[in-house]
Amino acid sequence: MKKILLVGTLILSTSLCSTALSQIRYYAPMNPEAAKKLWSNENSRISCKLIFDIPSYGFANFMTYGGRDLRTALTIHPKLGIGQSGSMRFIATKPDWYSINTERLLGRIELYSGFIPYVGPTLSWKILSELDHGNQVLMPYTDKRVAPGQNIIPSLSPLGFKEAYKKYLSCQEQLIRVNFNDIKMMPLVFKLHTSELTARSLNSLKEQLEYLKYDNSIIKVKIRAYAYDMHKAEDNVNLAKERAEALKKYYIDNGLSEEVIEIIPFNALTLNTKDENPISEEAATSRNALITLERDVAMINKDMEVRVPDVGAGTGEDD
Repeated sequence: MKKILLVGTLILSTSLCSTALSQIRYYAPMNPEAAKKLWSNENSRISCKLIFDIPSYGFANFMTYGGRDLRTALTIHPKLGIGQSGSMRFIATKPDWYSINTERLLGRIELYSGFIPYVGPTLSWKILSELDHGNQVLMPYTDKRVAPGQNIIPSLSPLGFKEAYKKYLSCQEQLIRVNFNDIKMMPLVFKLHTSELTARSLNSLKEQLEYLKYDNSIIKVKIRAYAYDMHKAEDNVNLAKERAEALKKYYIDNGLSEEVIEIIPFNALTLNTKDENPISEEAATSRNALITLERDVAMINKDMEVRVPDVGAGTGEDD
């Protein structure tokens, strides 16, 4: 299978490059079955990955991460790395088998020697949209260390894309919709005079418990439970204990070790009677709890913490 096309006399159009340079083009085979094998998925509850192996060049990796707002990015991984600073353009065209073709600049990013090319959410989704519409995406740049006097043009092929893309989108529907910053300090509210959480607080707790299944860095879960809404101080104390134990049971039932869980003793307000405490029994603050998480920084999963700056936004012809 011929994977690299070196054309010594062809010149890129002015939309690709302003100077006359020969091309080293990396492209997928035109055989649909062979091209289909180049697209693959790696899916979990914390991230979705759509990967394209660029023959003889490296690979491109689209990634979407969970959280309140889904975060998408694209990274390009050339086998020989990036040898000099410059820029990479992203150009949509019809596949090579079309006799008449046009080029549209989707956007561009800056390249830095020794760093992996990175594309933010806006440009990433533009590229995915073009592939979904059957267009190929060319990514030309120059690198004097790797190929002096030539344009390097890795490309993303639409052949075989749709099935893998469908799996990629389906994975995003299953992503956990919280991250550590969303749940590291969580207030919860109990129903009046009981150790039963309100429906909204129970849903928040379930989100946190689901997240904890995938974050092995958590080393401590601290539970503070309160009760200010009873007529007797003794009843407040007992109810506060019941609420803390009820929360502890949730964590143990969901697989957390008892050694990780710490119940913080109730505060002085719990010892007040209802008559002495100005907080009314209807107030949520009189029947709440607070969960705080601590973790080992060395154990943090980077896929759960990644920042996604919008690199490349506003750099295309349509912007």
